This record gives sequence, structure tokens and C-alpha cells, in this order.
Amino acid sequence: MISLRSLIENKVADTYHKSFTSAAEAAREFAEGRGFEINEDDWQSQVTFGGRYSRSRPAVGDTHTFTVGILKDGKPQRKALTFSVYGMASGNYELVVYIN
Repeated sequence: MISLRSLIENKVADTYHKSFTSAAEAAREFAEGRGFEINEDDWQSQVTFGGRYSRSRPAVGDTHTFTVGILKDGKPQRKALTFSVYGMASGNYELVVYIN
């Protein structure tokens, strides 16, 4: 049986955010909380500069997906941090984040 304590300790990142920056930082904290380091070059090219999008922040009704390399003990991993941010009509942003 799953205890409430284990659910709280393994909490996933918050889903709704007031800004794109808040959502992206929550995705970063999600990976770092699981013992991974973010590949800063990937973060800069994908998230900061928008990657394949003209801008990182999605418009209302759009979803932008980012895949960023991760490191463990300074060594690149096959896994990657993947997160999607959806621009909601309310002006908030919905975050879905996982490591694949």
C-alpha cells in the first residue's frame, strides 16, 4: 500500500504556473530533485533561445515541447528531460514534465 508520506516525498512538479519562466524552472527542479544535472548548452539552445520555436513561450492554445540533455556525476546520460508547456486561455501555463 502506498503511504501518504511516499506520495509527498515523490511529488511531481506543479502543473499550473503563472509564467513560462516559472514552468521551465519547475521542470529544471524536477530533474535536479532526482539527482540529475542539466546540460547547460542544451538548456540555452532549447529553452532560453527557443530551439525550433521563434520564441519559447507558447501562445494561447499552443504547446511547446523541449528536450534537454541531462548528466549524472558529470557524465552524459541516454535519458533526457522532456517537458511540454501549454499556453492556457486564462494566461497561465500548464506543465507536463518527465525524464525518458
